[in-house]
Amino acid sequence: MKKQWTVTADGVNHTIEYKGRNLLVDGQKYPLKSSNWFIQLIDYAINFGDTQCRLVVMGNKVDLAVNGRFLGSGEPYQPISSIPVYVSVLAGISCVLGFLMNSWLGLCLGILIGVMYFNMALKKKTGVLIVAFIVATILQIALGIGVAFLLS
Repeated sequence: MKKQWTVTADGVNHTIEYKGRNLLVDGQKYPLKSSNWFIQLIDYAINFGDTQCRLVVMGNKVDLAVNGRFLGSGEPYQPISSIPVYVSVLAGISCVLGFLMNSWLGLCLGILIGVMYFNMALKKKTGVLIVAFIVATILQIALGIGVAFLLS
């Protein structure tokens, strides 16, 4: 994924470019590292004098906030809080359970469900996340039993 922005600070144009795990600021390369192992999660500060920029990457969504406002969405910048460890554990359980109950298709579904957990955690919907985990677990088990019943 590649995104590029031009930011004017103190009368000087600066080019900011996001390329996968690298950030280019006026041609200078900076490596980026996700703060989460399951989903791409980056909040990187770039300052040009009084102009404050934040590159924010959440999954496949990339946007640049300049002086507190995102250029793409126009929404106000809010710092990304770290995702609690239990969200990664729930995502891992969904992936493993999906694979054990439904093979590779179940693993793919578990990954999709895990991404949904991370999105809910970023939006601070903890109660909905727990309910979603319970419902997804029941559905994965039911699907696994149903497939086993049909195959026998």
